[in-house]
Amino acid sequence: MRFGTVIKNRVFLLICLLALAATAGCSNNKPLKVGVENNFRPFTYTEGGEIKGFEVELWQAIAEKANIEYELVPMEAVELNEAVTSGEVDLAIAGLTVNKARKDNFAFSEPYFETGLVILTTADNTDIQDKKGLAGKVVATQTGSSAYTYAGGIEGLKEVRGYADISEAYNQLKNKKVDAVIFDERSVHHFMQTTGDGKVKMVGEVLNKESYGVMATKESRYIGRINQAITAVGNDGTYESLYAKWMGGQPKKLPGQ
Repeated sequence: MRFGTVIKNRVFLLICLLALAATAGCSNNKPLKVGVENNFRPFTYTEGGEIKGFEVELWQAIAEKANIEYELVPMEAVELNEAVTSGEVDLAIAGLTVNKARKDNFAFSEPYFETGLVILTTADNTDIQDKKGLAGKVVATQTGSSAYTYAGGIEGLKEVRGYADISEAYNQLKNKKVDAVIFDERSVHHFMQTTGDGKVKMVGEVLNKESYGVMATKESRYIGRINQAITAVGNDGTYESLYAKWMGGQPKKLPGQ
């Protein structure tokens, strides 16, 4: 009887220790740090100390469905890759184009936004009507972006000027310090409709099509859950509602389709 009692006591102690370890593990779980861009309207931006934008509210919906606790970490666009690589943030959702160069180094979710690069120039410019008109011109865009890479591949440009903040590139164009800006179509539309002051216009066709995804390290264990959540917000009407609020109209394609 005494031997059996000892065994029972040890089993009970082992169960208690396992439960205590599990509880301690749960208490050490910290919210994921999610990198967003400081000033990429209407996707993510900081205004009056509040982080706002389409991607901010979309991520909120995705995280809720994926049961992910998180905190947003605003930063410059050029800082995002290093922040994910170093572990400063666990994920990034900041208009990050899914392309081969990035996929060689990072894991991406399924695309949640379809877009493209366009040309913006001054309203009174008659020389630039399309990509061919950029020959001999100075083009501004955001450093480290897919637009910067694309612009660098256009033959005959006089110069490509990169800025950490795309708003600076827009201001340079308004003040006629550069001839054109190449950047994301939705960002360009937003600028034209808000602070463009009628001084700029979009010309030509969409230069190329791009898609945005949530970026993480290749070792991340969250991409699968995020993909399921992206499909869910596309199916339940959440995505269409957020798109209408921040972009106007309806998306041509829902994520997960």
